[in-house]
Order: sequence, then C-alpha cells, then structure tokens
Amino acid sequence: MNRIDQLLENYRSHLQMPLRPGLPASQRVWFAVYPAAEERRLINRLDDFEMLTKEAGHPWVRIDLKGSLARWLASVDEEERAEWFKNPDAIELYAKTEWKVVLTEFFQKEVTRATAPERTVFALTDLMDLYDFLHVSDLIESLETTFPGYLLVFFPGEKEGNTYRFLDARAGWNYLAAPILSNQHGYTG
Repeated sequence: MNRIDQLLENYRSHLQMPLRPGLPASQRVWFAVYPAAEERRLINRLDDFEMLTKEAGHPWVRIDLKGSLARWLASVDEEERAEWFKNPDAIELYAKTEWKVVLTEFFQKEVTRATAPERTVFALTDLMDLYDFLHVSDLIESLETTFPGYLLVFFPGEKEGNTYRFLDARAGWNYLAAPILSNQHGYTG
C-alpha cells in the first residue's frame, strides 16, 4: 500500500470517531501528514478524501492555497512590490503580516460556502506556497478563530512527537492537532 492509500485508510479510521461539537478550535484541527514527495499523488486523490468525509456525514469544503502568493504579490502596488524585490527579506516581513491577513480573509470567505459550518470539514490544501515566506504555524493560529467546524490540513512534512516539520526543512513547532499519518501507525486519536 502506498503512503497516500495508507493516509486515506487512517483518515477513514479517524472519521469513525464521534466528532464532538463545541470543542476549542485547536482540538478541531487535524493534520494529514505525508511525505512532500507525495504531493502530486495526494492532490490527485483529494476526491477520495472528500468522498470519505461525505460518507461519514460531514460536508466538505476545500480551501486551496495554490497560487495565493502570486495573487497577493500581484495585488501589491507596483512601486512597493519593486522595492520589496530590491530587498527580498522585506517580502517575508510583509508576508508575516499582510499576506497572513489576506489568507485569513480568503479562508473566512470560503467558510461562508458551508451549508452546515459546524459539521463541515474544511480541507486546507497546497501549503507549498507558504514555504520561505510564512510559517504554517502562524497561518493555523490565525485561522483558529475563523472556522466553526473541523480543519483538515494536508501537511507535506513529518511529525515526531507533537512536533511538525513543514517540507522536512523548517524547524518544527509543537502543536496539539490530531495527527493522521501516512504510515501503518498513522492515526492517534
């Protein structure tokens, strides 16, 4: 069984647990952790994750971040953007504030598509755009107050203990999300 098939099986097991409304946001975040090399395979199987979610009786809303960096940079005033590119560190500085706000607002707008938001699984995909500009941890913390249901973060990286490492490269951070892993021992409810 390949890693994404195993992730699907572990996700199926996770969905069999009763989902309790009213939990704090940090306890309604799930990290589907898989090797970054499997990103394309995972994206091609998102329909299977959606199907499992709906079979378990939960609405599904996919929130795709692909291209979000390019859209944000294109929205910045041309002169200001030119200044940023003269000093690339400035891009990261602005990303940590302005882009994070834009992404949070985008997420909030997508949440309004949910017909039963408190039961909905919001699937956050294509985190690769964040790399080098915005830490996943910063984004997740800003989203915690914006979603009424469950946040399923498709996370290309690894998990050791409670530490998550994005794309196997960034220093990890400690987070208490429910992990769903892409190995045989991949579900810890």
